[in-house]
Amino acid sequence: MNEVWRNLWYTRMLSIPEWIYSEAELRASRLPVFDYSRRKEEANVVGCLGEVIAEHWMRAKNIGFTSQLNETKHDYLINNSLTIDVKTKDRTVVPKIHYEATVPLYNHSHQIPDYILFISLHRKSNKAPGSIRQYEHAYILGAISYGEISEAGIQFYKDETDWRNGTKFWTDCLNVQVGQLIPVKETIEIFKGVKSCPSKVVTQDHALINKISRMRAGGKLMN
Repeated sequence: MNEVWRNLWYTRMLSIPEWIYSEAELRASRLPVFDYSRRKEEANVVGCLGEVIAEHWMRAKNIGFTSQLNETKHDYLINNSLTIDVKTKDRTVVPKIHYEATVPLYNHSHQIPDYILFISLHRKSNKAPGSIRQYEHAYILGAISYGEISEAGIQFYKDETDWRNGTKFWTDCLNVQVGQLIPVKETIEIFKGVKSCPSKVVTQDHALINKISRMRAGGKLMN
């Protein structure tokens, strides 16, 4: 087991109900396409689908929340005390503990929630390209505080490539491994006010940080 991991499990939504697709489509249709968005309308669809799934999950776990999606610094107010932002990534494979959870840096100094909740969507290749229904399953991966990801997140720069998975970054970002997130069970307890903080603080992956520094110095992250 990797010594920096504190999260070994996540929650899988076995099937996404049709009403969630419909609500996400409606929300996405009302959003403008932002200039900095790389995937344009598709980015709105992914983001809105993640939001509706997060709301469905919070209701199922009896987590009180107020939608504040019109705010620019966070997405939701939780139990009138915590603010959270939802980050959604689509994948063509089932997420694993050593995969990355990513926060772009272009608004990191402005968007300052208490916690960030990470969701992955599993995209099946046999579905119609561009269809929201190509995302068949959703995964609640866990959360991390703004302070923790700012401290432990590993920075990649625009046009660098993560050699572990071939991802070429379109913007500067911070990455932590899914295993470094607060486990879902504790995330629920924190969001409900049962706990004030996680039982284990995030641990920096110094070995990985040093390797990236060496590779960056040798120009090996640029393709």
